[in-house]
Amino acid sequence: MSKKLGGYLKPWQVSQYLGIPIEKVYAMLESEELPGERIDGHWRVSLENLEKWLDEEVSPSEIEKLAQNLNVEEKKVKEFFQKTKRPG
Repeated sequence: MSKKLGGYLKPWQVSQYLGIPIEKVYAMLESEELPGERIDGHWRVSLENLEKWLDEEVSPSEIEKLAQNLNVEEKKVKEFFQKTKRPG
C-alpha cells in the first residue's frame, strides 16, 4: 500500500522552499541531515517533518555545518552568532 503524496514534497520543491540547490537537497537527504524517506524509490520529504526540522533548536556546530553546505561566508556566520548571543 503506497502512502499518499499530498503532504510530501519532492526534492525540487524542497530546494525551492529552502532556497538551496537541488544537489544540496539530495546530499542532505543521503546523509540524513534532512528528514526524508524513499517512497516507491523516490525521495520525499514530509512537509510536517520539514517544518519541525526548521523549528528545531540547533547547536552552533550544526549551524556552521549547514552554512558550509550552503556556501555561506564564514564572516557572515560569525556576524550571525554575534547578533544572536544570549545574555549569560
